Amino acid sequence: MASPCMEEGRCKKRFPKPFTNDTITDIDGYPLYRRSDPEHGGHTFTIRKSNSINEVEIDNRWVVPYSPLLSKAYKAHINVEFCSSVKSIKYICKYVNKGSDLAVFEIQNINKNDEIARYQMGRYISSSEAIWRIFSFPIHEREPSVQHLAVHLENGQRVYFTEENILQRAFETPKTTLTEFFTLCQKSDVFGQFAKTLLYTDVLRYFTWNKIGKKWEPHKQGKPHPSIPGIFKAKTLGRLYTVHPKQRECFFLRLLLVNIPGPTSSEYLRTVNDRVFNTYQDACCELQLLEADNHWDLTHADAALISTPNNIRQLFAIILTTCFPTQSSTLWEKYKNYMTEDILHRIRRTNQCPNLDFTPEMYNKALVLIEDLCILISNLPLSHYGMSSPDRPAADLVNTDLQREKQYNDVDLATIIVNNEPLLTAEQKNIYNRIMLTVDADQGGFFFLDAPGGTGKTFLISLILAKTRSQQKIALAIASSGIAATLLDGGRTAHSALKLPLDIHNKPNAMCNIKKKKRNGYSVAKKCNNNLG
Repeated sequence: MASPCMEEGRCKKRFPKPFTNDTITDIDGYPLYRRSDPEHGGHTFTIRKSNSINEVEIDNRWVVPYSPLLSKAYKAHINVEFCSSVKSIKYICKYVNKGSDLAVFEIQNINKNDEIARYQMGRYISSSEAIWRIFSFPIHEREPSVQHLAVHLENGQRVYFTEENILQRAFETPKTTLTEFFTLCQKSDVFGQFAKTLLYTDVLRYFTWNKIGKKWEPHKQGKPHPSIPGIFKAKTLGRLYTVHPKQRECFFLRLLLVNIPGPTSSEYLRTVNDRVFNTYQDACCELQLLEADNHWDLTHADAALISTPNNIRQLFAIILTTCFPTQSSTLWEKYKNYMTEDILHRIRRTNQCPNLDFTPEMYNKALVLIEDLCILISNLPLSHYGMSSPDRPAADLVNTDLQREKQYNDVDLATIIVNNEPLLTAEQKNIYNRIMLTVDADQGGFFFLDAPGGTGKTFLISLILAKTRSQQKIALAIASSGIAATLLDGGRTAHSALKLPLDIHNKPNAMCNIKKKKRNGYSVAKKCNNNLG
């Protein structure tokens, strides 16, 4: 049986081996092979060392057990051992299946509660693997290769620019795999005519993307096309980037790209039966690529028989925000009376007019309630779901923000205060008392809290928010980033809460959507670091 060099076995024994006239099986299962001395018929051979005049005589004691057949077949030095016991076979199986060498080590730290540094697992890299990585030899291979394809709306490419090339980027539209696929399909040569038969996802099978020249080039190697010369098929796969259904037009554009071969432009994709549609969604509907709204129609029909108007509005908002119906306006027109019955009943009772019928103002109120639900679920208005926006008075907008800041549960806030106040350190307690004293005295102030990450800034600010809200006061938790805002109860970004313009750097005189009015205010600023406190 052929086996690798066994460091725990015979390879630890130094050459030369002793002479013996007979093969003897050792107690550890490895044999001591017969090696005859020259006096009893053993062979000898004289060799000269390289770069030396000295000669060395080699006898049978220096011969390693080998198989001439295996050495010739595999062109390598292969040691051969005769397995004469179960222990030998057990060691061979253990050796070839033991896997990578591992080492477990512990990092000593003064802080025993540090879970990150408590225990870590490290892998030992042998010299052969280290050399392999140093010379950047391939560690793994993937077959076939996969390349992502861009998906974006017309003039919706991602642009990288600096102060030096901003004008060039503004006048020269960046080329992407999608725009150049349109260009390729517009060509009248053999490659353009062939590209018109391909889907966008199949273009990488016959063309390669030149990243420097930003253009599609035909493959020069691969399987030749049976009827078109110069066309070669490769194994490369194309995958379009995933688009969330909330990005409605881009989502429907992607749906068209995987179903329509050889598009020459965005308008070509929106053209169905010689009719140019205004949106990609309408084109998908005409091609019957979308599911019909029959299921949602039946759902509303059942709800209209047994549910209250408030429940029907909730159902409609959930379907809009999570199910993405194709004809949301049609569903609204069909079931708007069922969603507005409670508003009609309340107005009839208030005006003592039982014969009063539905009016556009009543429908508008129902749409306002539905939009509030949509904003609560997805933070998107009705206009995003293919419906017209309701007419909201300015006072209603203020009341919506006010109600959101007054929806906290007093019992939960009291529990937070009772559980967390005793946990404050001396320094945190001093900051907490100073800020709450200013709040209780109804005085304005600005406090800047600066401390290293992990010292409890978020814990302290959350307790201040809970204490202020428990006193029936409004406390706005505003952060500069969305991740930081999620760490605070009721946290929002500055752009969302204050309606900051996105191009504030280019417009130094830009103003927030807040009316100018003098009031005492309270503000707590938190220095955000890499680990968000």
